[in-house]
Amino acid sequence: MNAKLAALSLCVAIVLAGEAMSSEKPESKVVLKAQAKSSGSPRFASEAGMPLALKVKGNQILNSKNQPVLLRGVNAASLEWTIDGDGHILDTIKVAIDDWNVNIIRLPLSQDRWFGKDPNSTDEGKGYRALVKDVVDLCGSKGCYILLDLHWSDVNEWGQNIGQHSMPDRNSVIFWKDFAPVYANHPAVLFDLYNEPHDVTWDVWLNGGMITDRPNRPGLSAKKYEAVGMQEMLDTVRAAGAKNVVVAGGLEWAYDFNGILAGRQLKDAGGNGVIYANHAYDNKSQSVFTWIASMEEATAKFPVIVSEFGGAGGPNRRTGWWGQSPSTAMGDDWLLHVLQAIQDHNWSFTAWDLHTTAGPTLIADWNYMPTPEFGVYVKELLVTGKLPRYTPPDITKLAQASASTLPESARMGGKEVYGDWQIKADPCDRMGGSIISFAGDSDGRLIGQWINSRSFSELEDVRFKDNNVTFTQTVRFGKDTFKGNFAGTIENDKLSGTLTHGGNQSKMEGKRSPMIPLAAGIWDMKFKTKDSETAAILAVKAGKDGSLSAEWQKIEGEHKITDVKCEGNKLTFKSTTKVQDAENVCNFEGTIEPKTDTIAGVFKAEGNEMPAEAKRIGSELIGTWILDVAAPWGNSKQRLKINRDMSGMYGVTTIDKVTLEGDKVSFKVTPEFGRMRFEMNFEGKLDGPKLTGELKNPRGSQEVTGKKAGSVF
Repeated sequence: MNAKLAALSLCVAIVLAGEAMSSEKPESKVVLKAQAKSSGSPRFASEAGMPLALKVKGNQILNSKNQPVLLRGVNAASLEWTIDGDGHILDTIKVAIDDWNVNIIRLPLSQDRWFGKDPNSTDEGKGYRALVKDVVDLCGSKGCYILLDLHWSDVNEWGQNIGQHSMPDRNSVIFWKDFAPVYANHPAVLFDLYNEPHDVTWDVWLNGGMITDRPNRPGLSAKKYEAVGMQEMLDTVRAAGAKNVVVAGGLEWAYDFNGILAGRQLKDAGGNGVIYANHAYDNKSQSVFTWIASMEEATAKFPVIVSEFGGAGGPNRRTGWWGQSPSTAMGDDWLLHVLQAIQDHNWSFTAWDLHTTAGPTLIADWNYMPTPEFGVYVKELLVTGKLPRYTPPDITKLAQASASTLPESARMGGKEVYGDWQIKADPCDRMGGSIISFAGDSDGRLIGQWINSRSFSELEDVRFKDNNVTFTQTVRFGKDTFKGNFAGTIENDKLSGTLTHGGNQSKMEGKRSPMIPLAAGIWDMKFKTKDSETAAILAVKAGKDGSLSAEWQKIEGEHKITDVKCEGNKLTFKSTTKVQDAENVCNFEGTIEPKTDTIAGVFKAEGNEMPAEAKRIGSELIGTWILDVAAPWGNSKQRLKINRDMSGMYGVTTIDKVTLEGDKVSFKVTPEFGRMRFEMNFEGKLDGPKLTGELKNPRGSQEVTGKKAGSVF
């Protein structure tokens, strides 16, 4: 190492002091077809043609020769709802492998039918179990992996409630105790612990507990039962002696990774590892861009398979067929965008579904003709390994185009109107001020909220043109509703106008709330060398005048950061480290990506460069939350806004600091009611897009539940 590079390394390594972590560079993934075993007596049918057993290492899926494996295939449904696979299941497997070129089949199953608890079963499940074995043997003999999926359960009542439920039950444990030994350590077999957990907390997902079910089948009623956590499901499989790779889906019907990313990963000390599942459909009110960002974050940490996805794309697409995300509403082809992302990132998948009625369907008939809106694309990708490139639209431009169809005054405004406005009303208003917040929705429409110390309300018919702003406010007191109309102006970051309620008028004036700079906040920064990775905490603070300062936290030594600037999304600063009598100076230049709350940049010193990246701490909490507040004296709604620097607002009251430790959230707020001031303390729990907890004050406690707002106010 030359002297200049050594100086840079010393400077940055001392600044970013922390425990170095070894980093393995992932190999590029390739699709591996059947690998013949070289020795050993056959235990399973046609073992000579079996694929090599799989294992997990870091975020990779490897075979027993440590070669990366890319799994690409389809779901073959029917054994969850029938005992005979609709008479087509074996043909479906053959077609999938021979004609569609898959190297994995996901096979949904029913715990009741395995034990012969189906009302139509007359042989205690013997025929069903034999059919499952035939499918497994067929896949194995053709060098194809098979993912055996516990898809339907029964809420702890054998032969009753057979369908898809929120979580596994005690009978699911009995199923795995019986099922896992049958296919333990079969080289072609993977186990999918339970299909699409949903509508429970992450603690229940991991450890189980009493829940109220939300079934996914007509005729099934919601029942309370003891749910079994995914950790116990995995432990049951391992206790049976089965080391097979297992697959586990997160919450929100296997769409959400938040709890897993937050530390609730399954512990698998004695097995071949866990692959986490994602199910992607256009019914989550999120764009493909959001899904891609979530997948990128997850796949950087652990292996993932998109074990269900589907929709309708291309010239034959049916907009809104499987829901409609904001980007779909503005012209994005959801299916082709997802397929392109899968290709670009080399993600494993099993598309749903190679059946004529289990939609979204890949085939139109039992001649296995691919459906024109879905199947043709998946088959082409599986057979040829590629598709014509799909370029997603510019969503920003689409939003502007969508807005152009609205009356001009109702379109999204620019910097003149967006943001929070601190409003002071007439002196006779003993409650003091309010906040009016303006933003734009996914259709380009100008929307707003009115927030005061007691609650908040949505504004109606918001218009802004030529510095004039108007809207209608609806206020509810018990069963009574009152409407008011506001007319005012916005000039030089000041808002003034009159709110008219019936014959009464209130003059109002206010100013724009200070915007928190993009760079402000706490950043987990990682500095990478060729052989190691070191981490430190960078804290960036904004002064009242908008100027920035920064410091390194939780590190030893004498360090100083100066010349902190953020112009647009470009962050620069100078870091000086003093060691004995020597000073080492590094200059940092980086780019902030607001969508992912990340920074990518380099430290520079004397002509040398070393890369660095950072992730904003608390990004999952930052934003706007709409809270339902329940108290003995009445229920209300309120807005909670968490800023980038972890300050915030509860209603109209400032929060100096919000603390996030793991999934635990806490803050203190001191609201004013006339001349009265009292302290309230919140302690709660973050669970993906949900926030629950308790707000305590001298009058008692209030139960709080909240959801993250789709629009940023």
